[in-house]
Amino acid sequence: MGLILYLNSLTSMVKKIIKIAIILIVILVILGGWFWFRNIHSREVLRLDILGPSEAEAGSEVNYIVRFKNNGNIRLEDPVLAFEFPKNTIIPEGWMPVADDRITIRGERRVEIILDDIQPGEERTKNFRGLVFGVENSSITANARIEYRPRNLNARFEADTSHTLLISEVPLTFEVHLPSRTEPGKEFSFEINYFSRIEHPLSDLRVKIEYPSGFEFLGSRPKPSFEQNEWDLGVLNRGQGGRIEVKGTLTGEPSQSAIFQATLGFWQDGKFVRLKESVRGIELATPLIFISHLVNGSPDYIPKIGEYLFYEISFKNTGDSPLEDLFLTVKLDRNIIDFDKVQPGLGNFQENVGIIFWDSASVSQLRFLPSMEEGRINFWVRVMDDIKKAEPAINIEVSLSHITERISNKIKSQVLVSQKVCPGVHPFENYGPTPPVIGTSTSYTINWKAINHNNNLEDAIIRATLPRGVRLSGEVYPKDSTILYDTNSREVIWDIGDIVSGAGIIEEAPEVYFQVIFSPERTEEEQALLISSIRFTAMDQWTESLISTEFGELLISLVEKLE
Repeated sequence: MGLILYLNSLTSMVKKIIKIAIILIVILVILGGWFWFRNIHSREVLRLDILGPSEAEAGSEVNYIVRFKNNGNIRLEDPVLAFEFPKNTIIPEGWMPVADDRITIRGERRVEIILDDIQPGEERTKNFRGLVFGVENSSITANARIEYRPRNLNARFEADTSHTLLISEVPLTFEVHLPSRTEPGKEFSFEINYFSRIEHPLSDLRVKIEYPSGFEFLGSRPKPSFEQNEWDLGVLNRGQGGRIEVKGTLTGEPSQSAIFQATLGFWQDGKFVRLKESVRGIELATPLIFISHLVNGSPDYIPKIGEYLFYEISFKNTGDSPLEDLFLTVKLDRNIIDFDKVQPGLGNFQENVGIIFWDSASVSQLRFLPSMEEGRINFWVRVMDDIKKAEPAINIEVSLSHITERISNKIKSQVLVSQKVCPGVHPFENYGPTPPVIGTSTSYTINWKAINHNNNLEDAIIRATLPRGVRLSGEVYPKDSTILYDTNSREVIWDIGDIVSGAGIIEEAPEVYFQVIFSPERTEEEQALLISSIRFTAMDQWTESLISTEFGELLISLVEKLE
């Protein structure tokens, strides 16, 4: 009986324990659910957006507005905003948010800002400006993230978002101009033209070319900055542009095509950012006619301004069949050649269009040219006396059948050197009797000035010889001028260095004053030689040739004679 009562009591106790356990489990589930719901809500309580345009031109200014709002009823503490600009974005100096000790800049495109606590219902914005770049029709993405800690919680939460922008246009002109055909192994040239319509200046611009197999680089203007296929353009402002001319040869099979790919862009974070590309092809052709030329007896003649030039144009039938009833034309450049002085030989010159033409009536080889036979025509032209443009060249086009050959000869710069004996006391005072007297010394101030019209020059020097009885006094102006004297050869040397195109015309010309002392040994003649054998030399950067000019000696008058 007692056992039964004990078992009943134990059963009742177990039931109570089970009820209590069930109640506790329900309470824990409710509390856990509440905390879980609260945490999920906390993650969604901060609203974060990036406001910005959906598309923009490359190089344009874009203002990203980061907007965030606390939609909850608790304060969000220790918030940190991280904003990352899209790749290829340039942030000019002063465009970052106002700098203080709460801003950290990581790398070139990432900014972290420690914010004040965000109160319930509070909304704020931060602005981030930059110049966006990219290839046309490409997409770039900006990212933002805020980390924070809800009040009374130790855990940190975050909200993030992104914004995608389309590069709608790249306002740059970038073109490769290639001839459509060339012959294997024959030198040809092509040009790369570029021009900016972007509002802001572009710095550190580069042009890169990928050459096809079989291309041999022979040179370029300007010279490459890196290897043989990359040029540093420096800074390019709105409305500015330029040209790169490349020379080379191609080898390969006839009818084969070769592809040239040029890219304009800049380096950023160790990567080359492409802005524009231009892809062009050229065909290797089997020549039926081979055209060659001589100018004043040379295939690489470098003319001077005002010079007469004798052109000899040869044409050869390299095909298997004879050629009949050919027509040959030469187109002249009106801006460089004096049309009044053209002597067309057996050709006819049409001055209104600047073309000399030969037909089968004037040249027998044009009427019938057998395989591997050659014909020839010739004519005279004269370079104009007054050419103001920098880096001039004579360009003519020879056309025969379907073949057009461009002949280009770069022109040397026109350099004029003036010299004079200066009276008075500027820049230093002269002394002694005038005219000079035997047994005394008289000083004279000599002025040299170099005027350079067309091309940049380097290593420019003027040399002259001082005769017996003449020596340097040591007076030179400007003081930093390099005037040297060789006692053995009695040469006085002015080391000018570089002279820019237009010096003395649109730029200040290099000029020097120096003083000589004359001690006459005889005065029976009416004039005495003060300085002789005067010669100017320099390296012309455009033609890569030496310029050498001699100019007149300096004489002084001896009008009175001693008894």
